[in-house]
Amino acid sequence: MSLARALDPRSIAIVGASDNPHKVGGRPILYLKRYGFRGAIYPVNPARAEVQGLRAYPEVAALPEAPDLAIVAVAGEEAVRAVEACAKRGVGVCVVMASGFGETGEKGKETEETMSRTSRAAGMRLVGPNCQGLANFRTGAVANFSTVFNEMEGRDGPVAIVGQSGACSQAIYILARQRGLDVRHVHATGNEADVTVAELAAEIVREDGIRLVLLYMEEILKPDILAGAAQSARERDVPIVAVKAGRTDSGRRAAGSHTGALASEDRVVDAFFERHAIWRAADPYALVSAGPLYLKGWRPRQARLIFLSNSGASCVMAADAMEEMGLPAAALSEQSKSILSKILPPFATISNPLDVTGALLTDSSLFGRILPVLADDPGTDLLLGAIPVAGAGYDVPRFARDFAAYAQATGRATAMAAPQPEVRTEFERAGVPAFEREREAVRALRQLASHAALGRQRVTRRAVDEMQFPPGTGRYLHEQQSLALLRRAGIATVESVLCRTEDEARAAFGRFGAPVAVKGCSRDLPHKSEHGLVRLGIVGEGAAANAFRSLREKIESLQKSFDGVVVARMVSGLKELALGARLDAQFGPVVMLGDGGVNLEALDDIQLLLPPFDEDEAVERLKRLRIAPLLWGVRGQPPLDVYAFARMAVRLGDGMLGWRGAVAAVDVNPVMLFEAGRGALAVDALIERTL
Repeated sequence: MSLARALDPRSIAIVGASDNPHKVGGRPILYLKRYGFRGAIYPVNPARAEVQGLRAYPEVAALPEAPDLAIVAVAGEEAVRAVEACAKRGVGVCVVMASGFGETGEKGKETEETMSRTSRAAGMRLVGPNCQGLANFRTGAVANFSTVFNEMEGRDGPVAIVGQSGACSQAIYILARQRGLDVRHVHATGNEADVTVAELAAEIVREDGIRLVLLYMEEILKPDILAGAAQSARERDVPIVAVKAGRTDSGRRAAGSHTGALASEDRVVDAFFERHAIWRAADPYALVSAGPLYLKGWRPRQARLIFLSNSGASCVMAADAMEEMGLPAAALSEQSKSILSKILPPFATISNPLDVTGALLTDSSLFGRILPVLADDPGTDLLLGAIPVAGAGYDVPRFARDFAAYAQATGRATAMAAPQPEVRTEFERAGVPAFEREREAVRALRQLASHAALGRQRVTRRAVDEMQFPPGTGRYLHEQQSLALLRRAGIATVESVLCRTEDEARAAFGRFGAPVAVKGCSRDLPHKSEHGLVRLGIVGEGAAANAFRSLREKIESLQKSFDGVVVARMVSGLKELALGARLDAQFGPVVMLGDGGVNLEALDDIQLLLPPFDEDEAVERLKRLRIAPLLWGVRGQPPLDVYAFARMAVRLGDGMLGWRGAVAAVDVNPVMLFEAGRGALAVDALIERTL
């Protein structure tokens, strides 16, 4: 059911309504009246005929109509009974503020699930429990008990805040208002027994007037809905910035696969956010910091920044920050340098960062003469000014007008950094976002440009046909089965034979010639090298037969199933890479690519992708690896066939989709990479079945 009734209800009931406006059951009534809610307000309190000047009702069943929204402001079993009463009365959305449910343990979780089932059976949506509620300052529907709306008046604006945590949502609201942002929506979902942050975000991004959405999440329970919200947001040019707390390793499957060990839950969240152009912020401060830049509508095509200040120290520190954050410095044209040399004092250095020197104190026209020159220079996308100190003699209002004129003339993202509040205020009045610190401003501009680039990226969408997966009950496919399945998915693999006897091992050697690799094969021993089951560089039929016999005896001594011995042609590539995939419980298939061989877990140099994706996307991820220079050739070495590897990654991603959840994890390590144009070859593989 749509959550429109939650965000714009025509009537609201308050179960547990209180005459005291400072109690949980009283504050929503105070806010509904203060913020101009135009619908009907129905206090429910069996002990009072009137609450805060409004007629009260003894029970939900006695209400004159089924309200669109009901607030449950009673605790324990009373809350459970209130939800049941609301469901029977036909309430559209129920906001349960009471705590003591899923967050307290198993018993509380069971009660919460019972309450959720009652709601679902009646077609009623449930927000919470253990939540502060909802607030919409456009309609005045402030079904929320937070004290912050007493301390900091709500004002309708272009920003929406949705979070699981009530306290954190309010903290974000405070930070946003302190940054001068007006906020329409402030919603907290609590335990998310039913309604999630993703669902509210999906409803809000389609709303006229919303231009920035800020999210706080501890879990992403419905990623498909969040992905849909992100798609709608991209189509409407509404940036989504999110904090995903809980950077834990809880999603790891280290015992089962190398891919599972490396493709941790937090890295998957990063990959999901990047695919859907959601910018991930580290904390509420970072969540809000770039807000004023977003709301100006600036969407830089590149990230070339020019910095100017009247302080050499600020210029040096800005240069450091730009380099550390990977923000390229704009290169001034020779024409710009020539003109600037005639404007600035002879002792000024004409470079970027641009030090306008202390001459600004005696010549307030400097910014006004420099900025038009920079406006005509085509190599700039972002502008940041810094005034570390200003006082008597500095015409700050004029400086602010000059920066505002530059922004208006160019449409480029423009900001000012100044520690003095009165200086920042002048720039903000002129419409130029201002920051207290240069580093904060540099970081916010980088975020703006990087986020804009995410929004422009193409998202691969294609249907993948179902692929047959071998039946069975064991957790792992042995190596030969794994390689065969990869070949059926279109992935090139090394030539190999599964041998059941010594004679077959001799014949396989004769087929491939020296040297060969001989590996013991047991679905019970997925990591062969850990048990000494790999023999490399075998030369001669007799040696192959001896290796067969030795490996069979080793496996039998471990009392594990003996599936045979794999004899494979030995190949030598120019570089070993690793390819893998795992089925994430929340996000579905995830593909990993990175440095291979014994370096895989030791160096942790990997990238993740969510399928489906294309070759270009895979190559872009390869460029982010620390070993990337080696792939494109260094010091006379030939470039490697990265596109062949990228095709393997695409086909593995399609395989994970086509196997329809039958595969829990795939390790393909090593993949031998050859010279550009000569391909790539999977040498070893392990596939884990979903049990």
